[in-house]
Amino acid sequence: MNDEILVGECKKGLGYSVKTTAIDGVIKQKLMAVKGYMLGAGVPEEKIYSDLAVGIIVMGVADLWELKSGEVKFSSAFHTMLSQLAMG
Repeated sequence: MNDEILVGECKKGLGYSVKTTAIDGVIKQKLMAVKGYMLGAGVPEEKIYSDLAVGIIVMGVADLWELKSGEVKFSSAFHTMLSQLAMG
């Protein structure tokens, strides 16, 4: 799996068609932020494309999708799953 596939998975998670390209740049920015956060939280790089990690990345991108100025908040479900992946 690679980032292009992850972009497609994020589009699905956000309810967009995979064929839509207008939002790719924004998704890629949020995708990089989520992956960086996961790596910083202790997720080994070799697990970043596992099935569980893909689900966490999609959830994290969705959490960041509707940001308002001054608000950055990942859901508790995101943090719970992230902890499981980092510890496993």
